[in-house]
Amino acid sequence: MKAAHKKYWKLIGCLVILSLFLVMGCTTPPPSNEETITIGALLPLSGKNAVYGIEIKNAILLAQGEINSTGGINGKRLEVIFEDDQAEPSIGTSGMQKLVNIDKVPVVLGSWVSGVVVASAPVAEQDKVIVMAIALSPTITSAGDYIFRIQPSATFYTKKSAEFLKEQGLSTAAVLLINNEFGLALKDSFVTDFESRGGSIVGIETYAQGDTDFRSQLTKIKNENPEVVFIPGYQDTIDVIKQMNELGMESTILAGPPFESQSAIAALGALAEGVIYAYHFVAGKDNPKAIHYEQAYLQQFEVPTGGFAPMMYDAVHIIANTLRKCEQNTDCIKEALYEIEYDGIVGTISFDENGDPIIPIVMKTVRNGKFVAYE
Repeated sequence: MKAAHKKYWKLIGCLVILSLFLVMGCTTPPPSNEETITIGALLPLSGKNAVYGIEIKNAILLAQGEINSTGGINGKRLEVIFEDDQAEPSIGTSGMQKLVNIDKVPVVLGSWVSGVVVASAPVAEQDKVIVMAIALSPTITSAGDYIFRIQPSATFYTKKSAEFLKEQGLSTAAVLLINNEFGLALKDSFVTDFESRGGSIVGIETYAQGDTDFRSQLTKIKNENPEVVFIPGYQDTIDVIKQMNELGMESTILAGPPFESQSAIAALGALAEGVIYAYHFVAGKDNPKAIHYEQAYLQQFEVPTGGFAPMMYDAVHIIANTLRKCEQNTDCIKEALYEIEYDGIVGTISFDENGDPIIPIVMKTVRNGKFVAYE
């Protein structure tokens, strides 16, 4: 009897242990090392230009969340490694080297800074890593076969601006520019486009990145009495406009694309009214994708979207589409990008033979504290 009793309890014990293993097998969470596809992002996330880098990072995170919540990349989660280039070419190049050589990413989003893109692109090109920049220097057009961008070249903005000024009967202009890749690109393109349409440039003044006092340059420009002052700058444009007001300058202000930021409205108030600029995005009442994006951005980050973020949001979805087709084969991704025609929130996007985007440009202004299409 005792032997049979022991066998009975041994059998019960084995069944209990087996059932525990079965239950654990059914309830164990997914492994922490689930499959992922990782890409990089190189942006100015600190310093004076962080306002732009952070809004672009937000757009990347928003798109990443949407992609992962709808199946990811062929069932794999999309991950993004962010590097802060601080808007400095040398720091950006180091960040690119890390993403390419250590993190081994197939794609890098950014940078937003033209000088960083130009300096760091050779690192990516050498290793056949796709770059999707959001910068406007014409130099980027010839940066390499694997270098794309989601922002149009400076020439598209200045051509639109010059055409607009001619239509308005404004024929004299001066330029006050930041002395870097970005400022020089916009200045050179603007001078060519403005003069080719019969305009006259009456003065060109420069300043260094980090300068805060522009009164000396503005006084020289004021003495030339231009009808228009073109200011291709970043957040420094805010201080330039304030100092123009201090000096009693009444010229029409033509800003560069970075002017569209909530920080400009907050800092300038009424002084922002009437500033004009060429731009790549108008919030669309009739575009369901744009409406969804604007609402989702506001809900997730509790601030309205800036104007550069929508382009990168589209870019992330474009890259995701190519990754679904190509996984991490960058030659395949490159060819897929050349063939793509994507219906995005900034319009229908395609890329020309140089990797430059074909996106419509419009003139905008500030009216009643809001960025609106010029009408």
